[in-house]
Amino acid sequence: MTSMLRHRTVGYVVVAALGAALHGCGVHELEIPDLSGPSERAESLIITATPDMLVADGRSFAVVRATFRDRNSQPIPGRAISFRTADESARFASIGTLSSDVAVTDANGIAQVIYTAPPRTDATANQTMLVMARAVSNDFNGAESWDRRVRIELRSAEPRLFPLNPNNTDGPVCDFIAETPLGTQAPVTVLFQNTSYDPNGTIIRYEWKFSDNPNPTVTDTYSPDTAHVFRSSGTWIVTLIVTDDDGKQASCPKSIVIQ
Repeated sequence: MTSMLRHRTVGYVVVAALGAALHGCGVHELEIPDLSGPSERAESLIITATPDMLVADGRSFAVVRATFRDRNSQPIPGRAISFRTADESARFASIGTLSSDVAVTDANGIAQVIYTAPPRTDATANQTMLVMARAVSNDFNGAESWDRRVRIELRSAEPRLFPLNPNNTDGPVCDFIAETPLGTQAPVTVLFQNTSYDPNGTIIRYEWKFSDNPNPTVTDTYSPDTAHVFRSSGTWIVTLIVTDDDGKQASCPKSIVIQ
C-alpha cells in the first residue's frame, strides 16, 4: 500500500511540474482563427432552373436562379453572379442563349437570368446541357470554381411535339442549291446550300436523305447546309425535308447526275 501511494504522489508531482513548465513557456489553450478567403467563407450558392426540360425550338425558355447565402444561411444581396452555358461534360459551349452573363443578387440573395433553348437543327436526339454559375470575386486566382450548375434537358423539336396550328395555312417552303463541280468524276464531293424559308414562322428541323446511301430512307444529316461524297456515277436523288415550328413539313427532292 505504501509503495502504491508513493507512485501516485510522484505521478501527481510530475504532472503538476509539467503544467507549470508549459505555463511558464507561454503555452496557452489552442485558439482556431476565423476562416477567411474566397474558398473558406462557408458561403453557399445554389442554382435551379424552372422548368428543367425544354423543347429545342429556339423559343422555349427557363428561369435560372442562383441563391447566394452566408454561413448563417442569410441571403447576401448586391453580389454579382456570373453565368455560363456548357455541354453535359461541363465544357463551356454556346448551347442556347442567356439573357445576361452577369446578374446581381437582390434583397433575397437571388440572381436571375433567362435561358432560351437553341433551335435544334443539328440533332434530333434528346440531350442535356448545363448552366453554370459562380460568385464574381475581386481576384480570379482565388475565385470560386464553376462547380455550381444545373442540368437542363433539351428535347428534340420533332413535329409530334408541336400541335398543328389550323390558322397556319402556309407551311415552310423547301428548296436548296447543289454546287456540283463540272467535269468531275466520282468520287466527288457536292455542296448543298439550303434556301428554304417559312413565311410565317421558323424552320426548326432539316433532314437530308441521299439515294446512294445503302438505306436511302435513313437521314444522313440534320444540318441546314451540308456536303455529300458520291462514290459512284449515276443519277441520284437528294431529298431535303424541312419542319417549321407549327409542325408542318415540306420536302424537295432533286436529281443529281454524277459522271
